[in-house]
Amino acid sequence: MRDESEQNLSELVAALTRRRFITRSAAAGGALASGGLLAACGSSGSSTTAAGGSAAKAPAAGSALTAELQKILGKPQNLLTKGPGKLSIAGQFALTGAGSVYGQLQSGGWKYGAQHVSDWTNGKLVFDTKYYDNKSGVPQAEAAAGRQSGLSGVPVLVSSYIFGFGAILPFSKQYKMFTPDPGGGAGPIPGPFAGAPYCYGFRAGYPTDCLDGIFKYLRATFPDKKKFATVQPVIAPPYNNAVADYSKKLYAQYNVTHVGEQLAPLGATDYSSTVQKLKQLNPDVIIWTTFGADVAYQAKEIKRQGLNCINAAVDWHPVLAKLAGPAVKDWYFGFDYLNTQDPPSDWSKFFVTNWAKDNGGGLPSYYNAADYITAFAVATLIDRIIGFGGDVKNGDDYVKALEMDPSFPHVYGGSGSTLGKIVIDTKTHSPKSIAMLLFQSLGTGNVKDIKPLATYDIKAANYKLV
Repeated sequence: MRDESEQNLSELVAALTRRRFITRSAAAGGALASGGLLAACGSSGSSTTAAGGSAAKAPAAGSALTAELQKILGKPQNLLTKGPGKLSIAGQFALTGAGSVYGQLQSGGWKYGAQHVSDWTNGKLVFDTKYYDNKSGVPQAEAAAGRQSGLSGVPVLVSSYIFGFGAILPFSKQYKMFTPDPGGGAGPIPGPFAGAPYCYGFRAGYPTDCLDGIFKYLRATFPDKKKFATVQPVIAPPYNNAVADYSKKLYAQYNVTHVGEQLAPLGATDYSSTVQKLKQLNPDVIIWTTFGADVAYQAKEIKRQGLNCINAAVDWHPVLAKLAGPAVKDWYFGFDYLNTQDPPSDWSKFFVTNWAKDNGGGLPSYYNAADYITAFAVATLIDRIIGFGGDVKNGDDYVKALEMDPSFPHVYGGSGSTLGKIVIDTKTHSPKSIAMLLFQSLGTGNVKDIKPLATYDIKAANYKLV
């Protein structure tokens, strides 16, 4: 008989996989794709197809990119000496379906990172990635990605959609595949996916880790605004309860009055009822933990109904910005976001500059950045495995290498030659340190038009006004 925690996890997986995160993003993003958003992705010289594959190109000997990356990151001595060459791994992304815009951004970031890993190691590590299409959260497709990856014997499965809404978890455990997820991370922390074997979130625990800095900024900036309302997307009780419980602690910590919470439907275009209920609460501040195109429709409805309050959210990307336009002007956003206006470190500047050069002048998104650095994190683990005489085809050795040192360089944070870092908590399997940015939208419809206001870390550590 299964224990209670396992049963709760199973129920959450079932509930999540019956839903579709960001169900209209493709509709909003389709127009953007023709304008160059998606054309910027996957420019490493290899094609991506459902259940297809690609290998990064080996760099030219002594290339300028190799020299520059080794100057910024240091030389991966073990890889340069005993690199495995081509290494087969797998990735599951939303390559088709409603969330394909996100799958393209994430897989594009991974491919770009894989190409730069090849450059960094002078061709001594070349990721040969087999891509599986999770079809934007279709349970059978997610499970098939995990099963087929495991049967193929790969040691690493790059994941998305919070480990395929949990559908990947049993296969990562069964086949001992190291499974980093830089797209959805490990979900709310504490939460139902924390500490799952072999599975690690390589972005902030979403949305809970993002909230502390938002609360801190708003309370300091608007001390008279004490009535807070919160809005969550309808996911499933274990997820929604985890976010609600975390928020309750913040109400007490920051001495605010919680006037109520609304659960908003996922993937709707009409949020009139949600906003009407919020108006009845008469909040000074609304904290939105919704995401994707939903935020844009919610912002438009807030403006249409004339609800005058402060709004703060945890997701910002080209689709949302274009769809919302002026409705989202002056909204606050706070999460692990790439500052492309003023990249803080040498690696940040390198990444933004080279991405733009290789992608028609387009700037990288935070999804691009998260998967990009994950490619280097996996390479770093491989360098350590070689160093202690392990097996780069054994998922257990990736876990061992991570637990030896759960810190990896990141394009977020840092200053100059001092690089930012992501540090993974070995108990929760989610970051205990990652740089985040709080900013305001200028409401122009262009994702790059923001006003940076503050930087912070998990639990609002290292909080600084910009």
